[in-house]
Amino acid sequence: MPTDKADGKELEFWLDGKEHPIKSINVNVDYDEKDSTDTATPGDGKDYEVVRAMRGFSLETNHYSADGAEITSGSLEAGKRYRLTGGEIVETQGTFDIVGQFFESDGSGEASAINKVVPLGNRLSGKNMDLTFDGSTVPVTDIEYAEKFDEQDGTDSATTGDGKEFEASRADREATITLIMRASAADLLTANPVKKAAILTFATGATLQGYLLPISKNPVGDTNQYVKVTYRFKWIGKPTETNMGFIAGVSKPIKIIYKRGASSNKEYLGNATIFTKTVKANIEELNSISYTFTINGALTENVYS
Repeated sequence: MPTDKADGKELEFWLDGKEHPIKSINVNVDYDEKDSTDTATPGDGKDYEVVRAMRGFSLETNHYSADGAEITSGSLEAGKRYRLTGGEIVETQGTFDIVGQFFESDGSGEASAINKVVPLGNRLSGKNMDLTFDGSTVPVTDIEYAEKFDEQDGTDSATTGDGKEFEASRADREATITLIMRASAADLLTANPVKKAAILTFATGATLQGYLLPISKNPVGDTNQYVKVTYRFKWIGKPTETNMGFIAGVSKPIKIIYKRGASSNKEYLGNATIFTKTVKANIEELNSISYTFTINGALTENVYS
């Protein structure tokens, strides 16, 4: 049996020089097909040529709190996960010397002014989420934040490789909130809606703050359930994000490692922009974030050895 098969448990995703925990990744490469059939084409078939490719990928992650403060002295904690920020950490289980990579300590490592780490954040859940709308706190059961940037095709003769290049322009941002109807509380959308100051809290320290405009509501009644109402809002302007995952709309270097090798990894390297981001929370679940990236220009593909 081949020993170099890529196993999903070995996956690594790097963005802007740091490894980040992910649940899954789905890469897509799609070349434009150009019909080049002419009288030189033999028989009754067709000819095709390719020029440039659309390359991108989708990514699913847990929603994490921010990394902790950098540690520059003392023993690391057994069972705790850290990201290396400088030097190397030598432990009984091995040496960690790739800056930006994370690992779980066995408790034998020592940090110093040269050999530095930060603790990874914690996975977040929706148990403390809520909406503050026009100064009032609104209990909710589900919330979703969807951000989608317009894509401007910036491909020209300066674009490297055989790929295409896109720039982010303006973003459409929506919030969808589901709550249990309360007979003594006014609906969030009645007549002539206007924007209101709002804070959407996905978890402690993970918030969106700005102005929300109610767009639609959908009350659903069932004889065996509480009456639930789903509201859809538009963010007016750009909300202030606090620990809401990767920043969209900006090109950053990315690296996808499928399997590490002795001299080269099975990996893809390039630059990519997040054009859509969706953050979801439920009162009884872990929060999740999904992204779609477009790769700009060339993509370097290395082979494991």
